[in-house]
Amino acid sequence: MVRPPYWVGQRLLTLAVKRWPEFHGTMLLRTGREPLDLPLPSLLDVIYAWWVEGGTEKDVTRFRQALEALPSGEELEGRAEWSDEETDESFARALGGMQRAGRG
Repeated sequence: MVRPPYWVGQRLLTLAVKRWPEFHGTMLLRTGREPLDLPLPSLLDVIYAWWVEGGTEKDVTRFRQALEALPSGEELEGRAEWSDEETDESFARALGGMQRAGRG
């Protein structure tokens, strides 16, 4: 399985956080499930699907290009790669903070 770069997940999570009432409410109404209980890859897929829903093919393509674009000023050449385990643990910690903030 090929995972997207970290910034794709970061950008998707940022979209959901900035529009949390809409995202959270939509997911609860449609599924009855708490989105933060999903495994991270599934949560990212749900956020992506929620964001592009109803968009034209052109809109979706433009969004995907923006999502996958290198972060500004980011130099990736020669940078040590993060392991999947480190990335998973980092996202899990971030989601744990979101869960506490959302429920508190």
